[in-house]
Amino acid sequence: MKKSLFGSIVAGAIMAATAFAAQAEDKVYKVGMDQTDYPPFATKDTSGKWTGWEVDLAMAVCEAAKIKCELFPTAWDGIIPALQEGKIDFIFASMTINDDRKQQVNFTHFYYDSTTIIIGPKSDATKIDFDNPESMKGKIMGAQNATIHSKFLQKRFGSAAEIKTYDGLDTALADLAAGRVDYVQEGRSTLSPFLKSDAGKDYEEKAVVPQDPIMGEGVGAAVRKDDQDTLDKLNAAIKEVVTSGKYDEITKKYPELDGMLIKPTF
Repeated sequence: MKKSLFGSIVAGAIMAATAFAAQAEDKVYKVGMDQTDYPPFATKDTSGKWTGWEVDLAMAVCEAAKIKCELFPTAWDGIIPALQEGKIDFIFASMTINDDRKQQVNFTHFYYDSTTIIIGPKSDATKIDFDNPESMKGKIMGAQNATIHSKFLQKRFGSAAEIKTYDGLDTALADLAAGRVDYVQEGRSTLSPFLKSDAGKDYEEKAVVPQDPIMGEGVGAAVRKDDQDTLDKLNAAIKEVVTSGKYDEITKKYPELDGMLIKPTF
């Protein structure tokens, strides 16, 4: 009787463990991404499907991590709260690793970096002096809201220039083209398609943003502070995607990014 009872307990425990493992494998990870277009990293086509370099990379990382993933577009200024509240499982959305964010989330190894620039009209001969806020007196400088770019502009030029923030970069560039803002700051890799487009033909790179702690340590995926398991999976998967050549394979699909990205090494 005791032997039979013990056997039943063991069998039950094995079945429970097996069911738990199966449930874990069936989990669909919600990948937080910016809900606004951010070409060539993430763009929604006419059918509502998201495509782009970062979308492809996220899916490759999920495949390498052997996890099922679903894109979950989220307002940028609410994306960290969404992660902390469990509405998404990790962020894969060109989020720069910096000290402020490290207090709220844990980051993977960076998966790309890019030189940051300020663009403006070709006809504007004003010299942007990063050590002299008055050089931008009376100017309107734009960047996406709640980003390192808006914080940097506020820190360097906020005492003299108007710093205008936007929910999405596309809106900032539309205002630039319409003359409602004088300059826009972002990564060179992100602004390059605009400068090469018909809408951007009258604009150019005006300055390269200097090193500053605000500008961070590259772009990484973000997880909740208590989610070491997901962090470990993503770090291992990012390394595999880079070292296997898959990273380069994805990047070749987007010629506009040629020479624009700083790739991690392992």
